[in-house]
Amino acid sequence: MFTTVHENTSKYLSWSEAIREVFYMSWPIVLGSLSYTVMEFCDKWMVAQLGTVPLAAVGSAGIWSYTMSTLLLGVVGCTGTFVAQSYGKEVWKDCSRYTWQGIYLSLFSILLAGLLFILSNLLFSGMKHSPEVTQQELIYFRIRLLGYFPMAVGSALASFFPSISKPRIPMYSAIIGNILNLILNYILIFGKLGFPRLEIAGASYATVISQWTQTLILFSLFLKPGLHQKFGTRTYYHIDYRRMKELVRIGMPAGLSMFLDICNWSIFTSFIVGRFGDVSLASHNVAISFMHLCFMPAVAVSIGISAIVGQWLGRKQIQIAKQRVYVALALCMGYMVTMGCILAISGGKLIYYIFSKDPEVVHFGHRLLILAALFQAFDAVNIICLGALRGAGDTRWVMWAMVINAYGFFLPLAVIMGFLLGWGAFGSWISATIYIAVLSMTLIYRFLSEKWTKIMIFTEQTIP
Repeated sequence: MFTTVHENTSKYLSWSEAIREVFYMSWPIVLGSLSYTVMEFCDKWMVAQLGTVPLAAVGSAGIWSYTMSTLLLGVVGCTGTFVAQSYGKEVWKDCSRYTWQGIYLSLFSILLAGLLFILSNLLFSGMKHSPEVTQQELIYFRIRLLGYFPMAVGSALASFFPSISKPRIPMYSAIIGNILNLILNYILIFGKLGFPRLEIAGASYATVISQWTQTLILFSLFLKPGLHQKFGTRTYYHIDYRRMKELVRIGMPAGLSMFLDICNWSIFTSFIVGRFGDVSLASHNVAISFMHLCFMPAVAVSIGISAIVGQWLGRKQIQIAKQRVYVALALCMGYMVTMGCILAISGGKLIYYIFSKDPEVVHFGHRLLILAALFQAFDAVNIICLGALRGAGDTRWVMWAMVINAYGFFLPLAVIMGFLLGWGAFGSWISATIYIAVLSMTLIYRFLSEKWTKIMIFTEQTIP
């Protein structure tokens, strides 16, 4: 494999070959992510029919439910880094070994869910939202905790398949799970087919059931005979403390980075924007929903490029890995800028016809979407560079870059512009625009430095 690739480096460096590989790896992940984004979009649309208070609550509780899981998800998701580089080196058995260690680490999600259930009242009461919003936030959040374990296991398994060049499998499971989620939302939120009307609780139950469904599908496919024959998925399931320590060593900074980044946005949503009232919070949640349509496909490409970079680094082909990243950057920047222009021009009408006819929500939400359009290109750089650096195992530097930019710059600036200068939620969003631009310059600098090419993720030399 190494000799063949080395002898045909010029072929692999052709731009047509690079585009083909990025598309092959990314389009199933994009489609799976789009299915999730569309279903989440529909969730909020259904909840919006219940009123402004449920819409404000589901956005805030949903983001905190995801935020508090990201530390563990970031760790187990790094199984993809080890699987991709092992696959590139043709050490097939390690692909299974690292995935099983990620599954075992997922057990900590049960303890995390129990702790968060106990602390949830303290968390949401501290946000100082209206009593009606806080009550519904607690209902939605506590039910979502039931999905923490399948979400963690699913993260490890969903990282395995693209890393062995089988990106369609997570796509199929995501589509099935999200279609189920949409159907259950309709039934449980509004009380159809003889079920009780559960409203916001129904939306949360539907999400949890779909998470369990997706994970069970992935696990059954992980164990199927074809994969077992090549990778030993039913053989190399033993606890391996050395590989688990490697996974934690690389994954913990990635998990912290992911957690602190999402937590940063959660603080921004609940403790800054949320303080300006229900209309500001609802408008913010609507704007974020539209933004997901912009960046979720880019996140999917980032997952694909992470696997691609890992595979080519495993083959010791750095130039090919770099070229794939440039292709992904060009594709995602073009897509996100186009989407940003659409939202800036038509955002008001989209909000009116899809989410809310409240004139205040429509007007303010459209203003936020105009700001979001300004940072789309910068956000594309952030998303792709994060995926590339993760595939190389360059997680510790990224963690510190995220912490300094988010907590030393973004959140203080959001408080200054929103509260001290009196510009409200719009001023806080201006700070978010500046932050995303600054972060993109930080990450592209790291990528261009090529220090990520010297990261060693394995503690021992592995033999095929």
